[in-house]
Amino acid sequence: MKPYSFLSILLFANIVGCSSPDSTPAVNYSATTISTPTLFGEGVISTAENSEFELTFSTDGRSIYFTRRAPEEKQQIYQSNFVHGNWTNPTLAPFSTDRDETAHITPDGKYLFFGSERPIPGKPNLGNFDMNVWMMEREGDGWSEPTPLPEPINSVQEEGEQWPSSNNNFVFTNDNRTFYFTTMMRGSESIKLYTTQFDGTTFTDPEEVSDIFEDEKYWVYSAVISPDGNYLVFNSYGIPNSGGGEDLFVSKKTESGWSRAQPMGALINTADEESSPRFSRDGKYFFFSRAENLGNYEYGQWNIFFMETEYLGLEGMFE
Repeated sequence: MKPYSFLSILLFANIVGCSSPDSTPAVNYSATTISTPTLFGEGVISTAENSEFELTFSTDGRSIYFTRRAPEEKQQIYQSNFVHGNWTNPTLAPFSTDRDETAHITPDGKYLFFGSERPIPGKPNLGNFDMNVWMMEREGDGWSEPTPLPEPINSVQEEGEQWPSSNNNFVFTNDNRTFYFTTMMRGSESIKLYTTQFDGTTFTDPEEVSDIFEDEKYWVYSAVISPDGNYLVFNSYGIPNSGGGEDLFVSKKTESGWSRAQPMGALINTADEESSPRFSRDGKYFFFSRAENLGNYEYGQWNIFFMETEYLGLEGMFE
Protein backbone atom coordinates (compact mmCIF):
# COMPACT_ATOMS: atom_id res chain seq x y z
CA MET A 1 0.00 0.00 0.00
CA LYS A 2 1.17 3.51 -0.76
CA PRO A 3 0.21 6.31 1.67
CA TYR A 4 -0.40 8.78 -1.14
CA SER A 5 -1.00 12.48 -0.92
CA PHE A 6 -3.83 14.35 0.75
CA LEU A 7 -5.52 14.37 -2.66
CA SER A 8 -5.64 10.58 -2.68
CA ILE A 9 -6.94 10.55 0.90
CA LEU A 10 -9.67 12.98 -0.09
CA LEU A 11 -10.57 10.81 -3.06
CA PHE A 12 -10.85 7.78 -0.80
CA ALA A 13 -13.02 9.66 1.67
CA ASN A 14 -15.32 10.61 -1.17
CA ILE A 15 -15.55 7.01 -2.32
CA VAL A 16 -16.33 5.40 1.00
CA GLY A 17 -18.76 8.19 1.83
CA CYS A 18 -21.16 7.22 -0.94
CA SER A 19 -24.45 5.72 0.16
CA SER A 20 -23.98 2.54 -1.87
CA PRO A 21 -21.85 1.13 -4.71
CA ASP A 22 -24.73 1.80 -7.12
CA SER A 23 -25.43 5.35 -6.00
CA THR A 24 -25.56 7.94 -8.77
CA PRO A 25 -24.73 11.29 -7.19
CA ALA A 26 -25.94 14.44 -8.92
CA VAL A 27 -23.11 16.90 -9.47
CA ASN A 28 -23.53 20.05 -11.53
CA TYR A 29 -20.30 20.76 -13.39
CA SER A 30 -21.70 24.00 -14.77
CA ALA A 31 -23.89 26.74 -13.29
CA THR A 32 -25.57 27.12 -16.70
CA THR A 33 -27.16 24.72 -19.16
CA ILE A 34 -24.63 23.14 -21.54
CA SER A 35 -26.55 22.24 -24.69
CA THR A 36 -23.60 22.19 -27.13
CA PRO A 37 -20.03 20.90 -26.80
CA THR A 38 -18.06 23.16 -24.45
CA LEU A 39 -14.49 22.98 -23.18
CA PHE A 40 -14.44 21.14 -19.86
CA GLY A 41 -12.62 22.94 -17.07
CA GLU A 42 -11.25 25.48 -19.54
CA GLY A 43 -7.80 26.69 -18.55
CA VAL A 44 -7.49 24.15 -15.74
CA ILE A 45 -8.37 20.69 -17.12
CA SER A 46 -8.52 21.61 -20.83
CA THR A 47 -5.62 23.93 -21.61
CA ALA A 48 -4.07 25.60 -24.64
CA GLU A 49 -0.56 24.39 -23.77
CA ASN A 50 -1.15 20.63 -23.50
CA SER A 51 -3.26 17.86 -24.96
CA GLU A 52 -5.94 16.49 -22.63
CA PHE A 53 -8.16 13.52 -23.33
CA GLU A 54 -10.14 10.82 -21.52
CA LEU A 55 -11.29 10.99 -17.93
CA THR A 56 -12.81 8.92 -15.15
CA PHE A 57 -14.74 10.03 -12.08
CA SER A 58 -14.61 8.93 -8.47
CA THR A 59 -17.82 7.30 -7.31
CA ASP A 60 -19.17 10.57 -5.92
CA GLY A 61 -18.27 12.44 -9.12
CA ARG A 62 -16.11 15.02 -7.34
CA SER A 63 -12.65 13.82 -8.31
CA ILE A 64 -11.25 12.91 -11.71
CA TYR A 65 -8.27 11.26 -13.30
CA PHE A 66 -7.55 12.36 -16.86
CA THR A 67 -4.77 12.06 -19.44
CA ARG A 68 -2.49 14.98 -20.25
CA ARG A 69 0.37 15.19 -22.73
CA ALA A 70 2.76 18.13 -22.58
CA PRO A 71 4.54 19.10 -25.82
CA GLU A 72 7.30 16.62 -26.73
CA GLU A 73 6.49 14.51 -23.64
CA LYS A 74 4.75 11.21 -22.97
CA GLN A 75 1.16 11.41 -21.82
CA GLN A 76 0.53 10.72 -18.14
CA ILE A 77 -2.44 10.60 -15.80
CA TYR A 78 -3.36 13.62 -13.68
CA GLN A 79 -5.91 14.11 -10.92
CA SER A 80 -8.10 17.00 -9.80
CA ASN A 81 -10.96 17.66 -7.33
CA PHE A 82 -14.19 19.60 -7.80
CA VAL A 83 -14.33 22.08 -4.91
CA HIS A 84 -16.88 24.90 -4.56
CA GLY A 85 -17.82 24.70 -8.21
CA ASN A 86 -14.27 24.70 -9.59
CA TRP A 87 -11.60 22.12 -10.46
CA THR A 88 -8.39 22.27 -8.47
CA ASN A 89 -5.04 22.61 -10.18
CA PRO A 90 -4.24 19.12 -11.53
CA THR A 91 -1.37 17.12 -10.08
CA LEU A 92 0.39 14.09 -11.51
CA ALA A 93 -1.11 10.84 -10.19
CA PRO A 94 1.48 9.01 -8.03
CA PHE A 95 1.12 5.77 -9.98
CA SER A 96 1.68 7.42 -13.39
CA THR A 97 5.37 6.78 -13.99
CA ASP A 98 5.50 5.95 -17.70
CA ARG A 99 3.42 6.59 -20.80
CA ASP A 100 0.02 6.13 -19.17
CA GLU A 101 -3.56 6.86 -20.22
CA THR A 102 -7.26 5.92 -20.10
CA ALA A 103 -7.88 5.57 -16.37
CA HIS A 104 -11.15 3.97 -15.27
CA ILE A 105 -12.47 3.65 -11.71
CA THR A 106 -15.09 0.96 -11.22
CA PRO A 107 -18.50 2.15 -9.93
CA ASP A 108 -17.91 0.52 -6.54
CA GLY A 109 -14.60 2.38 -6.20
CA LYS A 110 -12.61 -0.82 -5.55
CA TYR A 111 -10.42 -0.84 -8.64
CA LEU A 112 -8.63 1.60 -10.90
CA PHE A 113 -7.54 0.41 -14.35
CA PHE A 114 -5.28 2.27 -16.76
CA GLY A 115 -3.33 1.71 -19.97
CA SER A 116 0.46 1.86 -19.91
CA GLU A 117 3.46 1.34 -22.14
CA ARG A 118 5.49 0.16 -19.12
CA PRO A 119 6.93 -3.33 -19.71
CA ILE A 120 5.31 -6.38 -18.19
CA PRO A 121 7.96 -8.23 -16.14
CA GLY A 122 9.28 -11.23 -18.03
CA LYS A 123 7.28 -10.37 -21.15
CA PRO A 124 9.20 -7.83 -23.23
CA ASN A 125 7.42 -6.22 -26.14
CA LEU A 126 8.97 -7.38 -29.42
CA GLY A 127 6.68 -5.40 -31.72
CA ASN A 128 6.65 -1.77 -32.79
CA PHE A 129 4.35 -0.31 -30.10
CA ASP A 130 2.43 -2.02 -27.34
CA MET A 131 0.28 -0.89 -24.43
CA ASN A 132 -1.42 -3.05 -21.84
CA VAL A 133 -3.97 -2.61 -19.07
CA TRP A 134 -2.83 -2.43 -15.45
CA MET A 135 -5.00 -2.69 -12.35
CA MET A 136 -4.82 -1.28 -8.82
CA GLU A 137 -7.04 -2.15 -5.87
CA ARG A 138 -8.16 0.32 -3.20
CA GLU A 139 -6.08 -0.17 -0.05
CA GLY A 140 -6.68 2.09 2.91
CA ASP A 141 -5.94 5.66 1.89
CA GLY A 142 -4.32 4.79 -1.45
CA TRP A 143 -4.05 2.25 -4.22
CA SER A 144 -2.11 -0.99 -4.37
CA GLU A 145 0.89 -1.36 -6.66
CA PRO A 146 -0.20 -1.65 -10.32
CA THR A 147 -0.30 -5.16 -11.75
CA PRO A 148 -0.89 -6.11 -15.41
CA LEU A 149 -4.07 -7.92 -16.37
CA PRO A 150 -3.54 -11.53 -17.43
CA GLU A 151 -3.73 -12.95 -20.92
CA PRO A 152 -5.85 -13.02 -23.00
CA ILE A 153 -6.95 -9.54 -21.87
CA ASN A 154 -3.38 -8.31 -22.30
CA SER A 155 -1.37 -9.71 -25.18
CA VAL A 156 2.26 -8.61 -25.54
CA GLN A 157 3.31 -8.08 -29.14
CA GLU A 158 5.47 -10.66 -30.85
CA GLU A 159 8.39 -9.90 -33.13
CA GLY A 160 7.27 -8.02 -36.24
CA GLU A 161 3.82 -7.26 -34.87
CA GLN A 162 2.53 -3.75 -35.62
CA TRP A 163 0.10 -1.46 -33.81
CA PRO A 164 -2.83 -1.88 -33.27
CA SER A 165 -2.47 -5.66 -33.19
CA SER A 166 -2.42 -7.01 -29.61
CA ASN A 167 -2.65 -3.46 -28.25
CA ASN A 168 -4.96 -2.88 -25.28
CA ASN A 169 -5.24 0.24 -23.14
CA PHE A 170 -8.77 0.54 -21.73
CA VAL A 171 -11.37 -1.55 -19.92
CA PHE A 172 -14.77 -0.31 -18.78
CA THR A 173 -17.61 -1.49 -16.57
CA ASN A 174 -20.74 0.11 -15.18
CA ASP A 175 -21.87 -2.85 -13.06
CA ASN A 176 -18.53 -3.94 -11.46
CA ARG A 177 -18.67 -7.37 -13.12
CA THR A 178 -19.10 -7.24 -16.92
CA PHE A 179 -16.10 -5.51 -18.45
CA TYR A 180 -15.85 -4.21 -22.00
CA PHE A 181 -12.58 -3.75 -23.84
CA THR A 182 -11.51 -3.22 -27.44
CA THR A 183 -8.45 -4.61 -29.16
CA MET A 184 -7.22 -6.13 -32.40
CA MET A 185 -6.68 -9.74 -31.46
CA ARG A 186 -3.63 -11.34 -33.02
CA GLY A 187 -4.61 -12.58 -36.49
CA SER A 188 -7.66 -10.31 -36.72
CA GLU A 189 -8.02 -7.49 -39.25
CA SER A 190 -9.87 -4.91 -37.16
CA ILE A 191 -10.27 -3.60 -33.61
CA LYS A 192 -13.33 -5.27 -32.11
CA LEU A 193 -15.35 -5.12 -28.90
CA TYR A 194 -15.12 -7.89 -26.31
CA THR A 195 -16.64 -8.63 -22.93
CA THR A 196 -15.22 -10.50 -19.97
CA GLN A 197 -16.58 -11.26 -16.50
CA PHE A 198 -14.49 -10.34 -13.43
CA ASP A 199 -15.21 -11.79 -9.99
CA GLY A 200 -12.51 -9.86 -8.17
CA THR A 201 -9.93 -12.56 -8.81
CA THR A 202 -10.12 -13.84 -12.37
CA PHE A 203 -11.34 -12.74 -15.79
CA THR A 204 -13.28 -15.10 -18.03
CA ASP A 205 -12.28 -15.75 -21.64
CA PRO A 206 -13.26 -12.77 -23.81
CA GLU A 207 -16.41 -12.96 -25.94
CA GLU A 208 -16.74 -10.84 -29.08
CA VAL A 209 -19.66 -8.43 -29.47
CA SER A 210 -20.48 -8.61 -33.18
CA ASP A 211 -22.80 -7.01 -35.76
CA ILE A 212 -22.35 -3.46 -34.50
CA PHE A 213 -21.41 -2.53 -38.06
CA GLU A 214 -22.65 -4.33 -41.14
CA ASP A 215 -19.09 -4.39 -42.43
CA GLU A 216 -16.80 -6.00 -39.85
CA LYS A 217 -13.74 -4.19 -41.25
CA TYR A 218 -14.67 -1.03 -39.34
CA TRP A 219 -13.06 -0.52 -35.95
CA VAL A 220 -14.92 -0.43 -32.64
CA TYR A 221 -12.77 0.98 -29.84
CA SER A 222 -12.71 2.99 -26.60
CA ALA A 223 -16.25 1.75 -25.85
CA VAL A 224 -18.32 2.80 -22.82
CA ILE A 225 -21.87 2.11 -21.66
CA SER A 226 -24.20 4.89 -20.52
CA PRO A 227 -25.00 4.74 -16.78
CA ASP A 228 -28.57 3.63 -17.51
CA GLY A 229 -27.21 0.73 -19.59
CA ASN A 230 -29.13 1.73 -22.72
CA TYR A 231 -26.38 3.00 -25.01
CA LEU A 232 -22.97 1.80 -26.15
CA VAL A 233 -20.78 4.70 -27.35
CA PHE A 234 -17.41 4.27 -29.03
CA ASN A 235 -14.87 5.59 -31.56
CA SER A 236 -14.42 4.48 -35.13
CA TYR A 237 -12.37 5.72 -38.05
CA GLY A 238 -12.94 6.45 -41.70
CA ILE A 239 -16.60 5.46 -41.91
CA PRO A 240 -18.38 7.11 -44.87
CA ASN A 241 -20.80 10.00 -44.12
CA SER A 242 -19.86 10.24 -40.46
CA GLY A 243 -18.10 13.61 -40.35
CA GLY A 244 -14.34 13.23 -40.47
CA GLY A 245 -11.54 10.76 -39.80
CA GLU A 246 -12.18 9.67 -36.22
CA ASP A 247 -15.78 9.98 -35.03
CA LEU A 248 -18.16 8.81 -32.33
CA PHE A 249 -20.91 6.24 -32.79
CA VAL A 250 -23.71 4.91 -30.64
CA SER A 251 -25.56 1.59 -30.45
CA LYS A 252 -28.79 1.00 -28.53
CA LYS A 253 -29.49 -1.90 -26.19
CA THR A 254 -32.06 -4.33 -27.59
CA GLU A 255 -33.60 -7.60 -26.44
CA SER A 256 -31.08 -9.49 -28.56
CA GLY A 257 -27.98 -7.41 -27.84
CA TRP A 258 -26.80 -4.16 -29.42
CA SER A 259 -28.30 -2.48 -32.47
CA ARG A 260 -26.38 -1.42 -35.55
CA ALA A 261 -24.38 1.68 -34.70
CA GLN A 262 -25.38 5.18 -35.75
CA PRO A 263 -23.08 8.23 -36.04
CA MET A 264 -23.64 10.71 -33.24
CA GLY A 265 -24.41 13.49 -35.70
CA ALA A 266 -23.04 16.90 -36.62
CA LEU A 267 -23.26 18.24 -33.07
CA ILE A 268 -20.45 15.86 -32.09
CA ASN A 269 -18.82 14.59 -35.29
CA THR A 270 -17.04 17.24 -37.35
CA ALA A 271 -14.24 17.44 -39.90
CA ASP A 272 -11.91 17.37 -36.89
CA GLU A 273 -11.09 14.30 -34.78
CA GLU A 274 -13.46 13.12 -32.02
CA SER A 275 -12.69 10.30 -29.60
CA SER A 276 -12.83 9.00 -26.00
CA PRO A 277 -16.55 9.14 -25.11
CA ARG A 278 -17.39 9.17 -21.41
CA PHE A 279 -20.39 9.87 -19.13
CA SER A 280 -20.58 11.47 -15.71
CA ARG A 281 -21.49 9.07 -12.90
CA ASP A 282 -25.11 10.25 -12.84
CA GLY A 283 -25.37 10.29 -16.64
CA LYS A 284 -26.24 13.98 -16.78
CA TYR A 285 -23.14 14.94 -18.76
CA PHE A 286 -21.45 13.50 -21.82
CA PHE A 287 -17.72 13.99 -22.42
CA PHE A 288 -15.47 13.45 -25.41
CA SER A 289 -12.11 14.58 -26.78
CA ARG A 290 -11.54 16.64 -29.92
CA ALA A 291 -8.47 17.76 -31.89
CA GLU A 292 -8.16 19.87 -35.01
CA ASN A 293 -7.52 17.78 -38.13
CA LEU A 294 -4.50 19.40 -39.81
CA GLY A 295 -4.41 16.89 -42.67
CA ASN A 296 -1.92 14.17 -43.61
CA TYR A 297 -2.54 12.42 -40.25
CA GLU A 298 -1.41 15.49 -38.31
CA TYR A 299 -3.54 16.87 -35.47
CA GLY A 300 -3.69 19.86 -33.17
CA GLN A 301 -3.96 19.76 -29.40
CA TRP A 302 -6.56 17.46 -27.92
CA ASN A 303 -9.01 18.91 -25.41
CA ILE A 304 -11.92 17.53 -23.41
CA PHE A 305 -15.41 18.79 -24.24
CA PHE A 306 -18.69 18.19 -22.43
CA MET A 307 -22.41 18.84 -22.70
CA GLU A 308 -25.61 17.66 -21.08
CA THR A 309 -26.55 14.21 -22.31
CA GLU A 310 -30.21 15.04 -22.95
CA TYR A 311 -29.20 17.40 -25.78
CA LEU A 312 -27.51 14.59 -27.68
CA GLY A 313 -30.93 13.26 -28.72
CA LEU A 314 -29.80 9.66 -28.45
CA GLU A 315 -33.28 8.14 -28.64
CA GLY A 316 -34.03 10.05 -31.85
CA MET A 317 -31.02 8.49 -33.58
CA PHE A 318 -32.88 5.15 -33.65
CA GLU A 319 -36.32 6.24 -34.80
